[in-house]
Formats: sequence, structure tokens, C-alpha cells
Amino acid sequence: MNPQSDTNGSAKRAERKMNTGISPNVLRLVESAIMIGLALVLNMIKIYKLPLGGSVTLCSMLPILLIGYKYGPKWGMLTGLAYGTVKLLISLGEILSWGLTPTALILSFIFDYLLAFTALGLAGIYGKGLKQYIGGMFTAVLLRFAFHVAAGVTSYASWLPKEWKGHLFLYSVAYNGSFLLPDFIICIIVALLIYKPIRKFLEG
Repeated sequence: MNPQSDTNGSAKRAERKMNTGISPNVLRLVESAIMIGLALVLNMIKIYKLPLGGSVTLCSMLPILLIGYKYGPKWGMLTGLAYGTVKLLISLGEILSWGLTPTALILSFIFDYLLAFTALGLAGIYGKGLKQYIGGMFTAVLLRFAFHVAAGVTSYASWLPKEWKGHLFLYSVAYNGSFLLPDFIICIIVALLIYKPIRKFLEG
């Protein structure tokens, strides 16, 4: 561990407490709760929605990505897990109506919700700076995509269209890419637009 880095981190935490009057841990918890709430609201604004889950939204990933970037992977992943759990509870009725087997349901819960949204918390994996900001978000969303593809292969094989017979993996890639790619493009554009205005908040 770098003593100078630790000293700088302690100084920043002390300064933040002096500026807000709130302990850094409480502030982190409050900010994360607000971002989870914002992500849930943005998730309700859908540009289009696919029949078996997945939709293009108004930057619903961005609040979780920002928390992951600001506070690092560990806290970011906890925030992503909390968000994924709440999303699962909200969507539970709809998921149960699809007629999946118990095994398929459990695998969908794990891959599509718990792991996929936990992955968004890895946005801060490369540290601070514009390149790290973009790279971290790209990596986090790519991992989310991988978990959705895994869910498609393990949970939704019975829904494979006839024209895709024998190409389950490719169908899962195409299905999940059809909503996650445009969703990420919208997200990264907004993320770049707000980077300078909120840089002090993210990196202070």
C-alpha cells in the first residue's frame, strides 16, 4: 500500500465530511440509494421492449455505472446487486408468467438479474480519468451482456425460433445485443456529455 495515497484518501474523506457535515460512509449510502432509485425510474422510460425481457431505456444503467466509477468495484458491485434484486422483485410476476421450468427460472434470476446488474458496478475497475471512465463502463456493460447471453442459452432454449434452430448461442447474442447495444450507446453518449460537469463529484 502507498502511504501517500492512503493519506490523500483520508484527507479527501475528512474534507468531504467537513464540506457536507455527513460522514463519508453515510454519504456513500445515501448517494447509492438515490442512484438506485433514479435507475429504477429511468428503467420505466422504455423506448422499446422485447417479449422475453430486455428493453432500451433512458440511460437506466448510468446511475449504477456512475456509483461504480466513483466508489470503486467493491461498493459498485454491492450497489449493482441491490439494484438487480429490486428489479427482480418488481419483474417477478411477469417472469413467472413466461412458463419457465423451476431450473430455468433460477438460472434466469441469477444470470439476468443478480449477476448482470452486479457487473455494472465494475465501471470503476480501471481507476479515474476519462479513458478509464469510458473503458470501465464498456467493460461493465460487456460483462452484463455476457451474463444475459448465458441466461439465454441456459434458461430460454425452449423459446428458440425455428429459423434459429441449431444456433442457440448466436440467437442469444442477437437477442440480447438488439436491446443492450442501443441502450449502451445512449448511455455512453449521456455519460460523455455529463463527465466534465460532474467530474468533481465523481473524482473528488
